[in-house]
Amino acid sequence: MCGGPPARNAWLTRGLAIRVLLTLGVVLLAGCGVARERGPAYTAEPPTTGALYADGQTGRYLLGGTWLYRSDRNHVGITRGWWRDVAASLGWSALTVPNAYNAGNLSSASMAGYVGWYRKDFIMPRDAFAAWVPAGERRWIVRFESVNYRATVWLNGRMLGSHAGAYLPFEFEVPGQLRRGVNRLIVRVDDRRGPADLPPGPGGGWWNYGGILREVYLRAVQAVDISWVQVRPVLPCPRCAATVAERALVRNLTGVPQSVIVRGRYGSQTIDLGSATIGPQGTWLARGSARIVRPRLWSIDHPALYRASLTLSDAFGRPLGGYLTYSGIRTITVTGDGRLELNWRPLHLRGVNLHEQSLTTGAALDSAQLSHLIVWVRRLGATVIRAHYPLNPQILEMADRDGILIWSEVPVWGVSSRYLNQSAWVTRAHAMLAQNILTNENHPSVLLWSIGNELPIPASASEASYIAGATALAHRLDPTRPVGIAATEWPLVGCQKAYSPLQVIGLNDYFGWFHLPNTPMSELGPFLDSLHRCYPTKAPIVTEFGFEANHHGSVNQRGTYEYQSRAAAYHLHVFATKPWLSGALYFPLQDFASRPGWGGGSPCPCPPFVQKGLIDLHGHPKPAFAVVAASYHATRQIGSP
Repeated sequence: MCGGPPARNAWLTRGLAIRVLLTLGVVLLAGCGVARERGPAYTAEPPTTGALYADGQTGRYLLGGTWLYRSDRNHVGITRGWWRDVAASLGWSALTVPNAYNAGNLSSASMAGYVGWYRKDFIMPRDAFAAWVPAGERRWIVRFESVNYRATVWLNGRMLGSHAGAYLPFEFEVPGQLRRGVNRLIVRVDDRRGPADLPPGPGGGWWNYGGILREVYLRAVQAVDISWVQVRPVLPCPRCAATVAERALVRNLTGVPQSVIVRGRYGSQTIDLGSATIGPQGTWLARGSARIVRPRLWSIDHPALYRASLTLSDAFGRPLGGYLTYSGIRTITVTGDGRLELNWRPLHLRGVNLHEQSLTTGAALDSAQLSHLIVWVRRLGATVIRAHYPLNPQILEMADRDGILIWSEVPVWGVSSRYLNQSAWVTRAHAMLAQNILTNENHPSVLLWSIGNELPIPASASEASYIAGATALAHRLDPTRPVGIAATEWPLVGCQKAYSPLQVIGLNDYFGWFHLPNTPMSELGPFLDSLHRCYPTKAPIVTEFGFEANHHGSVNQRGTYEYQSRAAAYHLHVFATKPWLSGALYFPLQDFASRPGWGGGSPCPCPPFVQKGLIDLHGHPKPAFAVVAASYHATRQIGSP
């Protein structure tokens, strides 16, 4: 008997009971006249100073605390004016953000998506601006770290703009000033996705949790904003001095010219990025560099970080703003014979795939939940993490500190060839890749840029064109990192010429699981050898290997904990015999919701969950966790200096 379904059914039963009680409570209150007249009691709050992660501008405020939400399955919110600046809270319910509005709902309708509305009433922070900054030059920016999938934003009844796409941040400038009293931010979220979206819908490989999935910030801008910063260390040889090149895009948000100065510090070194007079609504790209004579190198076994800060001042030296990040000096290269190296040390990485997902909160994880994922990664002995999308910035900062590498991938996942040939789709995919690079390139933990996962095999001409264009774009924006792809290849498919622009080839390896009996585990070693012969100058990494398990049983019975442990041990043994293999990543760290009806190839499935995880849905390690951890800790994952 399977071990997963009873626990899942109990959890769903509890969730249904909670929803019934909440509904009953609303009905009872309505009968008493409370909900009908007022809705939930709701008081505007000032935002909290600071952010949940360090990288970014000064002057940030977290829009946390209590928010309001209401579902709009019938799509009546716009016509009924839910976006209007109205104080009444009737029809809304209280919650906190981040939030996935369909968390706990694993129905087909939930996966297909629907519309939900969020509202935050807040008071303008005090002392956000220096007294000498004229009122007419004070500005605000609202920033969303991730909304799935389409967002339309209003402030005080005025539309700020719209955005499509999840996993990466977007911002809107607030026209004029915030009000001294209550300000009302309203967000309409539509998580319905089509086959041309990224990732494509309405299905998918992981649950379509809709909502404001990461936090929301306000940023105070004193006339001029540092909107983007690049900190790029360049290390020409293992014992050479490093050059740190910095660029900052400075934007004048006012209608009059602004004279500014940008200065920086990198560790103990000062950097002069120059001065300029920026025209109305104009921009200036400030540049500067520093030389670090004896750099402390960032590595997985010694993650040394430098504090890098910028100060933006006016012509009189008065501070206008700033930027802070933590940087690491290191270099990542692929040798001519296909070896991935960190600081000229060969890598034999062991890692995991993960999804930012929880039974209780869906894809909206708080800081404690994110930290717990990293705790599991460290206990496993993993040194690299991969997801199918750009990870939460808090995870990247923890990886920077802990010496964990990130396979950074955009959700170009399982896209049909018909879209790879459409210029509008390619433009959107390139834009997401570019934004991922511009957002996350300062993190030393980022190992490479991955341009997709499981695109059609064999590759069509349109796919080859996408790969070539995306690779060239990534190298143009960041020439310091390799570019890779994750692919599902099987024997007899043949070498793919479309991969020639890439430096790293990821293999999603399910030998002994999918497509049996054509791909038994015994064929894994010879196939890896053939892959190496196909791409002798590329660095190969096994980007996925994993096996469903949800109950005890025979070691020969697929779907048992015993089979999972034996299969994982066998694969790791084969990987250890391939000295040219740069890494292997188990899929996934923890079980997660995939899509309705998904069984994962298990003879005892528990839809919609992927149960290949080393940790079950409730946070309990499976027996295979100890097996994989023992192998990972025993593997020398980086060569000698």
